[in-house]
Amino acid sequence: MLKKRPLINNNANPSIFNGIHSAFLFYMQTLTKLFSAFILLLSISHTSVAQNTCIPENQWFVPKTGNIFPFKDYFSHIPSQGIILLGEHHENRAHHQWQLDVLAAMHKKQPNMVIGLEMFPQYLQNVLDEWIDGKIDKEAFIQRSQWDEIWAYDFEDYFPLFKFAQSKHIPLIAINVQKALLQMSRQVGWKNIPVDHRQGITDPAQPSKNYIRQLAVSFRRHFDPNTKVDKQAFSRFVEQQLLWDRAMAQGLAKNKTKYPLIIGLLGSWHIINGFGVPHQLRDLGQNEIVSFVPWDEHLDCQSISDQFADAIYGPTNQ
Repeated sequence: MLKKRPLINNNANPSIFNGIHSAFLFYMQTLTKLFSAFILLLSISHTSVAQNTCIPENQWFVPKTGNIFPFKDYFSHIPSQGIILLGEHHENRAHHQWQLDVLAAMHKKQPNMVIGLEMFPQYLQNVLDEWIDGKIDKEAFIQRSQWDEIWAYDFEDYFPLFKFAQSKHIPLIAINVQKALLQMSRQVGWKNIPVDHRQGITDPAQPSKNYIRQLAVSFRRHFDPNTKVDKQAFSRFVEQQLLWDRAMAQGLAKNKTKYPLIIGLLGSWHIINGFGVPHQLRDLGQNEIVSFVPWDEHLDCQSISDQFADAIYGPTNQ
């Protein structure tokens, strides 16, 4: 847990604030983009998304070519090295079954792999290690990982993934950021957080205008259409999302020298269009990245572009 203390101390050693200057420059460079997106989000109203089912069930659709592949036939196109990102809508059980099927197929191609998990902040790595080594049972795993407090989605949807990794002795890697740091970023701003409180996370790469636009839509959905939105609140929201993306990207990238194949399981909105984690991975020098997104009724067929993902999968219960 972060120790509570004043964020700014005029008598403190100046070395505490190393890196804040670069963070401030990052903040100023993106301020114009944020302001433009803030103006945009003021005009965004709540709309319900139609239940689109444009991806064939049990098929892969490749946006760049328009090609469609049966589930098993596409694996010859998937590299056995690099970083593979598998998206999910957390409450969709079919997405987790798809992830499990992909993990099993990829393990046959490349047994020397590791699985990165958004569900666990990095300080819980020892719990994942104990699970893989068979030192704790299911109930202890749930309790010690603080599942119900930190993640809170249905554990049974995820358990087959964890059990598969244990049975194959595939390392599980905690890649998420501690909630306390996300909350601090939203409260005071990333540039005001001392370096020794940043948990080793470096300044995020600047977001694209399109990512800020996407975040503006997400941000506006949290409010009633008649609610006046605070500009600073949106700016802090963007900073928090970038911090989240950066932390997971670093969690994946730091294992690249140890394992030829890393598969990350994380929310689809951190992957779609290459804006979130893929963008931060490229900034960290990782260019062998493949992104796959399972289709969901909350997505819009009209949003599919060449950059949406390397492939989109149609689960059975779209």
